[in-house]
Amino acid sequence: MRGLLFSIPLFIYAAFIVIIDPYNFINLSHVISDKDKFTVIQRTDESSPRGNILWKTIEFKRKPVENLIIGDSQGKDIDVNLIHELTGEEYYNFCFPGASFNTMFETFWYVVKYVKPRKVYFQVAFMNYNTYREYDLFHFAQDYFDHPWQYFTTKEIFIDSFMNLLWVTTRKPILVERSYEFLNEKELQDLAMFRLNLFFKHFDYPEKYRKEFEKIKSYCDQNDVEMGFIILPVYQGVDDHLKEIGLDGERNRFKEEMKHLAKTYDLDHESPLKTGRSNFFDYFHPRHQIVDSLVTRLWAKDGLINENREL
Repeated sequence: MRGLLFSIPLFIYAAFIVIIDPYNFINLSHVISDKDKFTVIQRTDESSPRGNILWKTIEFKRKPVENLIIGDSQGKDIDVNLIHELTGEEYYNFCFPGASFNTMFETFWYVVKYVKPRKVYFQVAFMNYNTYREYDLFHFAQDYFDHPWQYFTTKEIFIDSFMNLLWVTTRKPILVERSYEFLNEKELQDLAMFRLNLFFKHFDYPEKYRKEFEKIKSYCDQNDVEMGFIILPVYQGVDDHLKEIGLDGERNRFKEEMKHLAKTYDLDHESPLKTGRSNFFDYFHPRHQIVDSLVTRLWAKDGLINENREL
């Protein structure tokens, strides 16, 4: 009897996780909408990387899509619904905030376990093309696939469940608006300077990344998969900084390497867009409306991708 009483809190806790189910991992209860759950995932710069990876891998596993965009935070706002309106084709956005190239490679090999892709576009950025940026976030999904019980034992899942409950019962914007996108102008500028130092203070050209892309390109060629690269624009201040520290040549080498590997759509070259500070959150991330205009430029009927030409 005493043991049963002791176990009651555990049953209550387990029931709480099952009912809230912040990532639809168990997929029995849907008292909270997917829209609300995905909103809560984006709430901070800590929850967003791990949350996006787990959410999207679970969602994709249940409903695979043949056309893919794989990338980092620059590409997270690429609107697949807009692409569908423009082309009639269904895409899945596998761009994760904080994703490294290692994370992108792991994502590709995960995807091909469940579907033979028709088209794969990698959104790539020089800011992460660096041996010093070598880390892998994919374990935020793989750990739960390998050890499902961790869904009930990790503090992150409990916190995410609690934040879901708090959000749907209070609707306080402060709960879901703590990521960098909601910083004021001065804070965004400070963040931009911090990230310039974070990405480029230490640099070593990553030969192994090219080799991994060659493996992926070989797979795509053998399986009749259309592969390409998309390079989104960064603010002109990044280019100025790269020239100042002597890395503009390495940036150009990176772009040429991508073009040599596969069809490359480089939207990051001199234009009024790059010189407008208001077009970007920090120096690296175009604002939502800018991304929409770039998506239209790429996928519209007379867009760059449909014209099947290389920039």
